[in-house]
Amino acid sequence: MLDRSMILASAEEAMAGSHIMGSHRVFQSDDLDQTRDLIARTYCPHRLSLQGRQGKLGAWLNHKRLSQIGVGAMAYGADVHISEVEDQDFVLLMLPLQGVASNGLGGGRSVETHSGRAVVTSTTELDRMWWSADCAQLVVQVSSAALDRHLSMMTGRGLREPLRFAPEMELMTGAVSWWKYVAMLIEDLSSAEQSTAQASLAHLESMLIVKLLETQNSNYYDQLRPQSSRIAPQHVRRVERFIVDNVGMAITLEQLVDVSGVSARALFDGFRRFRGCSPMAYLRSVRLDRVRQDLLGAREGETVTSIACKWGFYQFGRFAGQYRQAYGELPSETLRAGR
Repeated sequence: MLDRSMILASAEEAMAGSHIMGSHRVFQSDDLDQTRDLIARTYCPHRLSLQGRQGKLGAWLNHKRLSQIGVGAMAYGADVHISEVEDQDFVLLMLPLQGVASNGLGGGRSVETHSGRAVVTSTTELDRMWWSADCAQLVVQVSSAALDRHLSMMTGRGLREPLRFAPEMELMTGAVSWWKYVAMLIEDLSSAEQSTAQASLAHLESMLIVKLLETQNSNYYDQLRPQSSRIAPQHVRRVERFIVDNVGMAITLEQLVDVSGVSARALFDGFRRFRGCSPMAYLRSVRLDRVRQDLLGAREGETVTSIACKWGFYQFGRFAGQYRQAYGELPSETLRAGR
């Protein structure tokens, strides 16, 4: 189950105006028309109505749109019904942090969601929703064009049919790890040091898209699983050399695919089979090794922070945890030992 303490302090706080991405507040309102219009600008036009004559809104929305992904949290504070959802070019993932919701997907299909189950749907499929009065949800929107681009890279071919995800995302399965990456993205967006965090946002966006394609069942899921044919080791070694030679530069998945000379799918399979990790995880391990070398040979005045930033680590709590997992000690302990 998702560790909601990473994101949500309490149910009461969420409904009163949650701290989740509080620095990216879009609105807080008890007016039905204003709520509908502002949510329509953020997501898509729709019809919003209260369930029951005694209902009174206490709606709020926090949201940040990046280049390929939008992430936010929201609540209505009343039983509401949503219909006539206008089609937009993105996929929605919605996970209740509390309360429940029902999502109608056309053809009589419906997905009931709660803190253990999210829904994954395009706006083409989504035709109606109902939120309970105590429902507060994390909402992630992913560009359909970005999904198609990453899918084409990972399969090594053009798409023969539109990408369709299974609508249920059960958090008792591996999907919980995907929402932990969402929590990491929210942490970056909520950081007081957003100017230093920008370099990691593009990487987190790409990682979220890749992980979604790898973990959520879809009509392309089987094609993304490791294949039985062996991958020529020189493809992996070519990428390893490129990473070592350019580790101080910004490196993207697209660059690694170009360097490898094979499809992204073959590249991922090769690294998993011969190195036991993904290409980007290998890049992180090389950067951690460079940090360790610099810490052991640090000059007077050099700090853990300055060395970590030099090698592309800007979220220092996360970096310290990764470093300790790799080397069995904190970076500050390595720095002291070197001196």
